[in-house]
Amino acid sequence: MSVVQSVDNVALLPAYLAAGTAVLVLLADLLVARARVTLATAAAGAVATALGAALVGAGDERRTFCVGPDCSYVFSGRAALVAVVVALLTLGVLGLSGPLLRAGQSPTGEYAFLLACSMTGGVVLGAAGDLITLIVALETLTLPLYVLVGLRRGSLASAEAAVTFFVVSVVATTLTLLGAALLYAATGGLHLERIGALLTDRPELLDLPLTTAAVALVVLGLAFKVAAVPFHAWAPAAYDGAPLPVAAYLSTASKLGGVVALLAVVRYALPADVTGPVLALLAVLTMTVGNLVALRQRRTVRLLAWSSVAQAGYILAPLGALALTAGRTADARTAAYAAAVAYAVFFVVLELAAFAAVVALRPAGADGGTVDDLRGAARRHPWRAAAL
Repeated sequence: MSVVQSVDNVALLPAYLAAGTAVLVLLADLLVARARVTLATAAAGAVATALGAALVGAGDERRTFCVGPDCSYVFSGRAALVAVVVALLTLGVLGLSGPLLRAGQSPTGEYAFLLACSMTGGVVLGAAGDLITLIVALETLTLPLYVLVGLRRGSLASAEAAVTFFVVSVVATTLTLLGAALLYAATGGLHLERIGALLTDRPELLDLPLTTAAVALVVLGLAFKVAAVPFHAWAPAAYDGAPLPVAAYLSTASKLGGVVALLAVVRYALPADVTGPVLALLAVLTMTVGNLVALRQRRTVRLLAWSSVAQAGYILAPLGALALTAGRTADARTAAYAAAVAYAVFFVVLELAAFAAVVALRPAGADGGTVDDLRGAARRHPWRAAAL
């Protein structure tokens, strides 16, 4: 008989801090109604979330929402790393948002609240232990971004980008949910480790058309989230139409969320010999198309968007190596996952720095402009250029 264990509130502390930040931002905006106080509250909450995640992650792995050996929330060192990176990215985007908010192009309270809500989804995502928690956390990370992309007042491009992002993301979520439902029908499990154990112990399940369709839908749905070719077309338009700080968040925290979700599914639930060839093909297509199309870009944000698409291919490349026979051993799989996570973390940090450079070199509240607009930046802004 399954035994339901008590809730481990220490494991949930980073999620509490992130969600509490969103509530405090709303209260600060309502009661004080000063933009600086609202932003300071959001920034303090992001710092507290990062510190809380680091402290909890420094100890042993903690599990909660468990029924028997299966747990829906597993806070380990990897989950702590994801939570800290997402919180720091949120803090960085808040820092980049000053010119946009001072120009009055977006309401400060709603802007900071939506960022805090998205941060909450990213914090929970790294610790998700079952498909439902994983998908809900990923959508909690993504849903506020639909509004943030279209939050720039008086901008038709921003509204168009929001609609594009919304429609494509809904389709991706539908595919992922359908795949999760079919996977549950085939295996009778939703917890990632249980699904992985069932497919390993009963390889005949992999021969079922239902399982094949389920695996394909889950992988393809998450490929939309990371903007892997051929599921990438939404990214350049959404990035270019969004306010610059929001585009930075889309290209970093949102992409990191998709990568974390894909890694969790591939590592724990789906066999490497099934997903490896698909991921290898996606990686090759994404690296090739992303880099070639980036060469023809003239708008700055579109250039960064296509670069982000190409980087998704580099992140997927180690997972594609699992298609090789030599890549299916336990040590090889661990090394592949570690390489993908390390590259993803370094990429999002450098991508945020690239967007920070564009924000610093463009007029307050302006869009990314064209590459030609950045010519002579060292002469016009010598101190900024030297610092960047």
